[in-house]
Amino acid sequence: MKKIIRPFVILASVIVLVASCLGDDTWKYTYYSDTAITAFSLGTLNRYLTTTSSTGEDSIYTVEVTGSLYKFYIDQLSHEIYNPDSLPVGTDAEHVVCSVSSKNLGSIVIKNIDSDTLSYFSVEDSLDFTTPREFRVYSSDGSAYRKYMVSVNVHQEYADSFRWAQVGVYEDFTSLKGMKAINLGEHIFVFGTNGDETKVYSSEVSPAPSWTILSTDITLDAEAYKNVISFDNLLWTISNSELVYSFDGTSWSNASTLPSEISQLLGAGTKKLYALTTSGAIMSSSDMGLSWEQDGILADASKIPTQSVSLAYVSSKTNEDTERIIIAGGRSEDIYPEDSVSMVWNKLEEYTSPEEQHSWFLCNEQNGYELPRLKNISMLKYGEVLLAMGGHALGTSTAKSFSKLYASEDSGLTWHGETDYNLPEDFSNEDSDVFAFAMDKDNYIWIICGGNGQIWRGRINMMGWAEDQTSFVK
Repeated sequence: MKKIIRPFVILASVIVLVASCLGDDTWKYTYYSDTAITAFSLGTLNRYLTTTSSTGEDSIYTVEVTGSLYKFYIDQLSHEIYNPDSLPVGTDAEHVVCSVSSKNLGSIVIKNIDSDTLSYFSVEDSLDFTTPREFRVYSSDGSAYRKYMVSVNVHQEYADSFRWAQVGVYEDFTSLKGMKAINLGEHIFVFGTNGDETKVYSSEVSPAPSWTILSTDITLDAEAYKNVISFDNLLWTISNSELVYSFDGTSWSNASTLPSEISQLLGAGTKKLYALTTSGAIMSSSDMGLSWEQDGILADASKIPTQSVSLAYVSSKTNEDTERIIIAGGRSEDIYPEDSVSMVWNKLEEYTSPEEQHSWFLCNEQNGYELPRLKNISMLKYGEVLLAMGGHALGTSTAKSFSKLYASEDSGLTWHGETDYNLPEDFSNEDSDVFAFAMDKDNYIWIICGGNGQIWRGRINMMGWAEDQTSFVK
């Protein structure tokens, strides 16, 4: 980039030739007073990655990144150009070839990275974008220019790396005989039983949580913690055969007196509550629990889980107002001592008019990729993936307690333990099966231990990346 621009050169060079030839072989020139950068794209870039050989030696290898696949937004109001989808970790931002277009063929220049010198932009030049660069585009009549700050964003962390941190110890949790955690807005709630009643604890969602035991205006029975769910920005549970709800965990209101056959609340999708009956059927309510209907079942109803049942839902990527509801849990240890896997069921809900009615079907296919049967197993949706974990093995299961997170990318049909989703390296629960497993509004997973009171908080990097607002290009 050797062509240094001076003001008089700019005035002489930014001329637009209009295809209007006169009869005497002279040409008519048209000058424009306005211009703008209208397009920005990257060429091919190098990405440097490190690999470790079988002998433990590190070496660096290079792969190519197709820069044109990363769209750049041009904000004509703030005069900023950037890629909201950052380039992958290791991409060389110091040697970048790019393409820039302007309105009315305005002349494009770039400011030196460490001085005020301006130079012509050339598509053949390699530019350093390790820091934002100033581009200018001059109008063809030389009367004005627009200045843009161009940023080429590169991720500084690997998308699939899971980072955990222990964020405290709360001794009160060590005395609980069972617990469940729920996120609602800015707070994490822990519902736990001491054997006589359910206690409620709350903390703001924070890297350093501070827990408070709440004084509830009703006494929640000892089984209420098992039934706690969040739905419609409220906390819900069953206590003393009543369906109750709360916006803060302290003040509770009665929603309805439940039918006598309903034994536990399973969870909620976006529009329905789901519950289990004493006979092992599944019921749903679309009116906040005022009325209930029995859902259809396409497999052996005796395989519906009744212990440590979790519910999650996954929205359809192809059909609007459609979601898949998944439940997972174990059967009675007394009646089915030989089970080695958890029972996972799946149902499609379509809310478009006329509403389609679908039945529950069993995901267990004996395909070798089933969810192990574990004490107090708990499942949640994390992005588009289902994650599950549990304590000691039950029945004939040989899985180790708290050894891994199990993941399903197909709505519960298959489960895998060797994935990018890992438990903390130093995680332990002091040989206790009491724990809580939840996700907060910022996509952090919380593991709250009843054995030692430890609280862990972790997130896979890509779940923390902000979604930039859409800028406008004209």
